[in-house]
Amino acid sequence: MMRVLLRFALPAVMAALLVACDRGGSPAPAPTSTSGTATATASKTATVTASTTPSPSTSPTPRSTPTPLATGPIGYATSCAAEFPWGKQVTKAFVCIELPQKGASAARGVSLVVRGYAGGSFENNVVVEVRTVDASGALGAAPLVLKPVTYTAPDMGMPGFWAVELLVPVGPPSNARVIAHFESPKDGARVAEASVDITLR
Repeated sequence: MMRVLLRFALPAVMAALLVACDRGGSPAPAPTSTSGTATATASKTATVTASTTPSPSTSPTPRSTPTPLATGPIGYATSCAAEFPWGKQVTKAFVCIELPQKGASAARGVSLVVRGYAGGSFENNVVVEVRTVDASGALGAAPLVLKPVTYTAPDMGMPGFWAVELLVPVGPPSNARVIAHFESPKDGARVAEASVDITLR
Protein backbone atom coordinates (compact mmCIF):
# COMPACT_ATOMS: atom_id res chain seq x y z
CA MET A 1 0.00 0.00 0.00
CA MET A 2 2.81 2.38 0.96
CA ARG A 3 4.60 1.72 -2.32
CA VAL A 4 1.47 2.55 -4.25
CA LEU A 5 1.10 5.87 -2.43
CA LEU A 6 4.74 6.80 -2.98
CA ARG A 7 4.49 5.92 -6.65
CA PHE A 8 1.66 8.45 -7.14
CA ALA A 9 2.60 11.04 -4.49
CA LEU A 10 6.29 11.42 -5.36
CA PRO A 11 5.78 12.67 -8.94
CA ALA A 12 3.15 15.14 -7.71
CA VAL A 13 5.51 16.53 -5.02
CA MET A 14 8.37 16.84 -7.52
CA ALA A 15 6.16 18.68 -9.99
CA ALA A 16 5.05 21.10 -7.27
CA LEU A 17 8.66 21.78 -6.26
CA LEU A 18 9.71 22.47 -9.85
CA VAL A 19 6.86 24.92 -10.35
CA ALA A 20 7.79 26.68 -7.10
CA CYS A 21 11.44 26.94 -8.14
CA ASP A 22 10.50 28.35 -11.52
CA ARG A 23 8.32 31.04 -9.93
CA GLY A 24 10.87 31.94 -7.26
CA GLY A 25 13.68 32.49 -9.80
CA SER A 26 11.62 34.48 -12.29
CA PRO A 27 13.17 37.93 -12.99
CA ALA A 28 9.78 39.35 -14.00
CA PRO A 29 9.51 41.98 -11.21
CA ALA A 30 12.86 43.54 -12.16
CA PRO A 31 11.63 45.29 -15.34
CA THR A 32 8.69 46.71 -13.39
CA SER A 33 11.05 48.17 -10.75
CA THR A 34 13.44 49.50 -13.41
CA SER A 35 10.57 51.04 -15.32
CA GLY A 36 9.35 52.77 -12.17
CA THR A 37 12.83 54.11 -11.43
CA ALA A 38 13.28 55.41 -14.96
CA THR A 39 9.90 57.12 -14.84
CA ALA A 40 10.70 58.76 -11.52
CA THR A 41 14.11 59.91 -12.77
CA ALA A 42 12.66 61.30 -15.96
CA SER A 43 9.98 63.08 -13.98
CA LYS A 44 12.57 64.65 -11.66
CA THR A 45 14.78 65.68 -14.55
CA ALA A 46 11.89 67.28 -16.38
CA THR A 47 10.86 69.19 -13.26
CA VAL A 48 14.37 70.48 -12.53
CA THR A 49 14.96 71.51 -16.14
CA ALA A 50 11.68 73.35 -16.31
CA SER A 51 12.34 75.25 -13.07
CA THR A 52 15.88 76.31 -13.98
CA THR A 53 15.14 77.45 -17.55
CA PRO A 54 14.61 81.28 -17.57
CA SER A 55 11.31 82.55 -18.83
CA PRO A 56 11.62 84.02 -22.32
CA SER A 57 9.51 86.98 -21.23
CA THR A 58 12.09 88.05 -18.64
CA SER A 59 14.14 91.06 -19.80
CA PRO A 60 16.48 93.50 -17.99
CA THR A 61 14.91 96.73 -16.81
CA PRO A 62 16.40 99.65 -18.77
CA ARG A 63 18.04 102.45 -16.83
CA SER A 64 16.11 105.65 -16.78
CA THR A 65 17.89 108.68 -18.21
CA PRO A 66 17.32 111.89 -16.25
CA THR A 67 15.35 114.40 -18.28
CA PRO A 68 16.42 118.01 -17.68
CA LEU A 69 13.71 120.41 -16.61
CA ALA A 70 12.39 122.56 -19.44
CA THR A 71 12.94 125.67 -17.31
CA GLY A 72 16.43 124.69 -16.18
CA PRO A 73 17.82 124.16 -12.66
CA ILE A 74 16.11 125.81 -9.72
CA GLY A 75 16.98 129.51 -9.67
CA TYR A 76 18.20 129.57 -13.27
CA ALA A 77 15.66 132.24 -14.30
CA THR A 78 17.24 134.72 -11.86
CA SER A 79 20.85 133.54 -12.20
CA CYS A 80 23.79 135.17 -13.96
CA ALA A 81 22.80 133.17 -17.08
CA ALA A 82 19.13 134.22 -17.14
CA GLU A 83 19.49 135.92 -20.55
CA PHE A 84 20.30 132.54 -22.16
CA PRO A 85 17.14 130.36 -22.39
CA TRP A 86 17.64 126.91 -20.91
CA GLY A 87 17.46 124.04 -23.38
CA LYS A 88 18.15 126.23 -26.43
CA GLN A 89 21.32 126.79 -28.45
CA VAL A 90 23.17 129.89 -27.27
CA THR A 91 23.57 132.74 -29.77
CA LYS A 92 26.95 133.67 -28.27
CA ALA A 93 29.45 131.92 -26.04
CA PHE A 94 29.35 132.89 -22.37
CA VAL A 95 30.48 131.95 -18.86
CA CYS A 96 29.32 133.48 -15.59
CA ILE A 97 30.03 133.00 -11.88
CA GLU A 98 27.11 132.53 -9.51
CA LEU A 99 29.18 131.88 -6.37
CA PRO A 100 31.17 133.36 -4.65
CA GLN A 101 29.56 136.76 -4.91
CA LYS A 102 31.50 139.97 -5.33
CA GLY A 103 33.20 141.10 -2.10
CA ALA A 104 32.93 137.69 -0.40
CA SER A 105 35.60 136.66 2.10
CA ALA A 106 37.27 133.25 1.88
CA ALA A 107 39.76 131.55 4.19
CA ARG A 108 43.09 130.32 2.91
CA GLY A 109 43.93 126.67 3.42
CA VAL A 110 40.36 125.48 2.91
CA SER A 111 38.28 124.67 -0.15
CA LEU A 112 36.57 127.52 -1.97
CA VAL A 113 33.39 126.49 -3.79
CA VAL A 114 32.96 128.19 -7.16
CA ARG A 115 29.94 127.56 -9.36
CA GLY A 116 28.21 129.08 -12.34
CA TYR A 117 26.92 128.56 -15.86
CA ALA A 118 28.42 128.45 -19.34
CA GLY A 119 27.46 127.79 -22.94
CA GLY A 120 29.12 127.58 -26.34
CA SER A 121 32.36 126.03 -25.09
CA PHE A 122 34.06 123.27 -27.08
CA GLU A 123 33.32 119.98 -25.29
CA ASN A 124 31.72 121.99 -22.43
CA ASN A 125 35.09 122.85 -20.87
CA VAL A 126 35.70 125.74 -18.44
CA VAL A 127 38.87 126.71 -16.55
CA VAL A 128 38.51 128.25 -13.08
CA GLU A 129 41.39 129.95 -11.28
CA VAL A 130 42.18 132.28 -8.38
CA ARG A 131 44.83 135.01 -8.62
CA THR A 132 45.96 137.64 -6.15
CA VAL A 133 45.27 141.32 -6.88
CA ASP A 134 47.74 143.97 -5.66
CA ALA A 135 46.96 147.52 -4.50
CA SER A 136 47.15 148.84 -8.06
CA GLY A 137 44.68 146.20 -9.30
CA ALA A 138 47.28 144.14 -11.16
CA LEU A 139 46.83 140.38 -11.19
CA GLY A 140 49.47 138.03 -9.81
CA ALA A 141 51.74 136.52 -12.45
CA ALA A 142 50.66 132.98 -11.63
CA PRO A 143 47.38 131.63 -10.29
CA LEU A 144 47.18 130.51 -6.67
CA VAL A 145 45.08 127.59 -7.87
CA LEU A 146 43.70 126.53 -11.26
CA LYS A 147 41.33 123.73 -12.17
CA PRO A 148 39.48 122.70 -15.35
CA VAL A 149 35.86 121.60 -15.10
CA THR A 150 33.21 120.30 -17.51
CA TYR A 151 29.73 121.76 -17.31
CA THR A 152 26.56 119.70 -17.68
CA ALA A 153 24.09 120.78 -20.38
CA PRO A 154 21.06 119.14 -22.03
CA ASP A 155 22.94 119.14 -25.35
CA MET A 156 26.01 120.61 -27.06
CA GLY A 157 25.80 124.37 -27.53
CA MET A 158 23.20 124.80 -24.78
CA PRO A 159 23.72 126.47 -21.39
CA GLY A 160 24.93 124.21 -18.62
CA PHE A 161 25.86 124.22 -14.93
CA TRP A 162 29.35 123.81 -13.50
CA ALA A 163 30.81 123.68 -9.98
CA VAL A 164 34.29 123.12 -8.59
CA GLU A 165 36.15 123.20 -5.27
CA LEU A 166 39.47 125.05 -5.23
CA LEU A 167 41.95 124.62 -2.37
CA VAL A 168 43.51 128.06 -1.90
CA PRO A 169 46.99 127.65 -0.38
CA VAL A 170 47.85 129.12 3.00
CA GLY A 171 49.37 132.63 2.84
CA PRO A 172 48.99 136.22 3.97
CA PRO A 173 45.63 138.00 3.63
CA SER A 174 45.14 139.60 0.25
CA ASN A 175 42.68 140.67 -2.37
CA ALA A 176 42.00 138.06 -5.02
CA ARG A 177 40.05 137.46 -8.20
CA VAL A 178 38.15 134.33 -9.15
CA ILE A 179 38.23 133.91 -12.94
CA ALA A 180 36.29 131.48 -15.12
CA HIS A 181 37.10 131.25 -18.82
CA PHE A 182 37.42 129.02 -21.87
CA GLU A 183 39.44 129.24 -25.06
CA SER A 184 39.04 128.37 -28.72
CA PRO A 185 40.41 124.93 -29.64
CA LYS A 186 41.55 126.36 -32.99
CA ASP A 187 43.91 129.15 -31.96
CA GLY A 188 43.78 129.25 -28.15
CA ALA A 189 42.15 132.68 -28.12
CA ARG A 190 39.97 133.40 -25.10
CA VAL A 191 36.32 133.08 -26.10
CA ALA A 192 34.53 133.96 -22.86
CA GLU A 193 35.51 135.12 -19.37
CA ALA A 194 33.89 136.14 -16.10
CA SER A 195 35.46 137.25 -12.82
CA VAL A 196 34.57 138.09 -9.23
CA ASP A 197 36.78 139.98 -6.76
CA ILE A 198 36.99 138.55 -3.23
CA THR A 199 39.25 138.85 -0.19
CA LEU A 200 41.42 136.06 1.21
CA ARG A 201 42.07 135.90 4.94
